[in-house]
Amino acid sequence: MNASETPATETPSPVRRNRWTSFSLLTILLLLTIVALSISHVRMSWQMDENNQAMATMEAELTQLRKEAGYLEITDEKLVHVVAPPTHEDLVWRWKVFVPQGVVMKSHMQTKRSTGSSMTTTSQLDEGENLVELAIYRGPEGEWKQKITVIRGHDTSSSSVDLPEDFMSWLNNASTGSSGIMRSSGTTTFQPDEDITLLKMTARGREKPDPNTGAPGKDLEAFTEITAWLEPEASTSNE
Repeated sequence: MNASETPATETPSPVRRNRWTSFSLLTILLLLTIVALSISHVRMSWQMDENNQAMATMEAELTQLRKEAGYLEITDEKLVHVVAPPTHEDLVWRWKVFVPQGVVMKSHMQTKRSTGSSMTTTSQLDEGENLVELAIYRGPEGEWKQKITVIRGHDTSSSSVDLPEDFMSWLNNASTGSSGIMRSSGTTTFQPDEDITLLKMTARGREKPDPNTGAPGKDLEAFTEITAWLEPEASTSNE
């Protein structure tokens, strides 16, 4: 080596990073993030399903409560709406009725014997919400009476008539069958030109039970039929 020559110095090479280790850490972090997001999504989905089920249950319970309470749900003001609220008296029936604007309706109650004689009472319904009440009861002199009452807001109209005694001879021992708009029906809608049957009840008296066997008596041939209905009278609408 010449004196003028200097020894070459070796430059240390940079430390090589472990690319595999770096890649693995990034992958693990990414996977952990994906797993966390997936778990969060699943939990949110479960919570949404639970909330939807709870809402559906609450809506079903609310619908049932409205039926039991006789809540009148008006969905289309061009239609007649009818619902039967609860009653706790014997021989008393009630309906809430919504009458569309421009429609005139009358409510009728008829008690009829199978022999052919009948008694009818009538009252008019106004536009909007009405409460129709039918009742059969003993009057102050002990006579049987039937009465139809229509209540709208603070206004009340009613009509009553005496019933022959034999019309109610079935009361203490009878078989009965009823149809019409019942409490379980909820709110029912009708076209404004339809006749609407509110109640049709047939009551047939029975013979006295057999004193020896206790077997119930046979149904008598004579029967009483109680019918209530709504009937459109005219329309004041120009449409």
